[in-house]
Amino acid sequence: MKSITYHRHFFSRSFVCWILLGTCGALSETFTEEERAYWVFQPIANPSVPEVKNGNWIRNPVDGFVLDRLENHGLKPSPEADRRTLIRRATLDLHGIPPTIDAVEAFVNNPASDAYEQLIDQLLESPLYGERYARHWLDLVRYADTDGFKADVLRPEAWRYRDYVIKSLNEDKPYKRFVEEQIAGDELYPESDDATIATGFLRLWPYEDNQPDMSRHWEATLDDIADVSGDVFLGLSMKCARCHDHKFDSITQKDYFQFRSFFAALSPWEDVRLGDQKVKSNYQQQRATWEAMTAGIHAEITELEMEPWNKHWQAALAKLPPYMQEIMARTDRTPYEEQLARFGDRLMNWRTKKTYKSDIKGDAKIRWTELQKELATYDAFKPKELPSVAAVRDIGGTPPESFMDTKRGRLPVQPGFLSVLDLPEPEIEGIVGYPETTGRRAALADWLTDGDNPLSIRVAVNRLWQWHFGKGIVSSSNDFGKLGDRPSHPELLDWLAKHFVEQKWSMKSMHRLLMTSATYRQTSFREDETEAEAIDIDNRLLWKMPVRRMDAEQLRDSLLFVSGEIDTTMEGPAVSEEDSARRSIYVVNKRNKLRTMMNAFDTPDLHNSCHLRDVTTTPIQALALINGAWTLSRAEHFATRLMNCDAQGTEERIQKAFQFALGRDPASEELTNAVAFVESLVESLEDEKDAWIDFSHVLMNTNEFVYIN
Repeated sequence: MKSITYHRHFFSRSFVCWILLGTCGALSETFTEEERAYWVFQPIANPSVPEVKNGNWIRNPVDGFVLDRLENHGLKPSPEADRRTLIRRATLDLHGIPPTIDAVEAFVNNPASDAYEQLIDQLLESPLYGERYARHWLDLVRYADTDGFKADVLRPEAWRYRDYVIKSLNEDKPYKRFVEEQIAGDELYPESDDATIATGFLRLWPYEDNQPDMSRHWEATLDDIADVSGDVFLGLSMKCARCHDHKFDSITQKDYFQFRSFFAALSPWEDVRLGDQKVKSNYQQQRATWEAMTAGIHAEITELEMEPWNKHWQAALAKLPPYMQEIMARTDRTPYEEQLARFGDRLMNWRTKKTYKSDIKGDAKIRWTELQKELATYDAFKPKELPSVAAVRDIGGTPPESFMDTKRGRLPVQPGFLSVLDLPEPEIEGIVGYPETTGRRAALADWLTDGDNPLSIRVAVNRLWQWHFGKGIVSSSNDFGKLGDRPSHPELLDWLAKHFVEQKWSMKSMHRLLMTSATYRQTSFREDETEAEAIDIDNRLLWKMPVRRMDAEQLRDSLLFVSGEIDTTMEGPAVSEEDSARRSIYVVNKRNKLRTMMNAFDTPDLHNSCHLRDVTTTPIQALALINGAWTLSRAEHFATRLMNCDAQGTEERIQKAFQFALGRDPASEELTNAVAFVESLVESLEDEKDAWIDFSHVLMNTNEFVYIN
């Protein structure tokens, strides 16, 4: 008899739910007292900062909560790290690259009592902050520059959403507004370009243009939007309730489809033009003038193209499923049919544009070519196209009907919140204007940014904590449900949630609070670690600052920074990872990944929300840093930088190398060994530079460079 081996990842949460359920269908709409009492559904408390014995250690209220837990477990916090460690830690945290030599020396020698607080303010004011922290958010929303699926086509304007996130963070846009714009920017702030671009969040689903089964694809898309929105904003795994009541959490199947129906009216809108009303009005006037000047030429071109276009359009239509052909033939469509028809138009236009010109032949082709040349003579009068973005709008003021399939049949649903919270039905008002819209997403955004929402606020501050300490207070930061982890400091989580709202949703204010705490300033190493680990082996109580390896973007950017090559140009279309020295936030994010250095270091799956990246240790990573052509090239540029700097002699050059790469001078023994290493290479190699390349390469491969203490 053959044995059967199951891969660990095969037993996903969805699979477990399916096994336990057996069949699909809603089970219950009532909850036990225990289910209602689950911590995450309770109102956010307003706890007092605990009184502790070792109060001298405390720098702000965060420390009071942390120290209270440590003392209750017989633990003591670690001493404060030295200034060189602190500036390197804080700069890599907020900027994603090491500090400059000048910045290190200025901080180390700053006599002010608030020198560290000054440092944090300086780091937060730099535009490098937005570029670093945007990466965390883009992981969450599964941002990609390509469609996915087999073709994985580039999305030419996707980068505008990425730049919106960077800009919003640098402006310290209130998190409330940040969420509102992404969920319902077109409804709440229709005149704002930022809000228009922000709805790109609702366009990040994997998609394939050459997809004829529109109904199936659109249902999968709505599922994806609901699933990711539940992960990102509510910290709940909603997808388990698609075909049955959640087997562990208090989420019914009806809850899932009520949540999904907030998005049911939206439709993707291509080439949405950016600019204020004056800019758009001027463009339209210039465009109308150009069209009037070229009307005769366009009419003749249209006449020549009409027959081949119609022929290829009909051929594209014939490839659609019968139900889609019927929808495309109707003019009196329902809102749902109109949604599908817009997908159909997009597919048929795409197919027709690729093929129709092949049927313009003979004299018609000659005349068509002459007309194109004649049209080009009017280019000076044609206005430059306004910047555009792929966004969303509702299909109109009347939403499509929403249903859920259950054992009792297909039941209609309306937008609604989680029933376990016993909230009133959402107040939804249609918004009349251009375009007309349902107001559903505006109602959802209003609830998600309600300062009393027990889910979304806790989730937001937990993510901020995770980004600084490596793990959230709830380490499963996309899952606050019963299959996730319990909070290590529940009172602190609620205190932070209250404080966040009181600080007017300022993310920079929260960064300052967390980073200026004594908890954040602790050293990463202590002599009695063995004793501390016996009590708290995972350091969940934070008796020291966790050691973290650089993530892929920090590593690539730091290598470029140390080698002196980094290009700090901001904004714009995505670039190649290996052919550009721009920061990694601007590197093209392909869903079907290439074999690159960054992807070897645990970049996320771009099909799903990633709340916390894997940190693996593999031979591929070691080979990428030791033998990889890209890394060797960085070592060569680093060596050039060393040979051209103001250092005199081998010892001074080695000291500079340590300062560039590690932010410190070498210890006496390190300096002796490094000098011997370089001088032995100089004797054995023909070119002195090769010796410095090898030495630079060694520094780039040290744990001290790759890890953040």
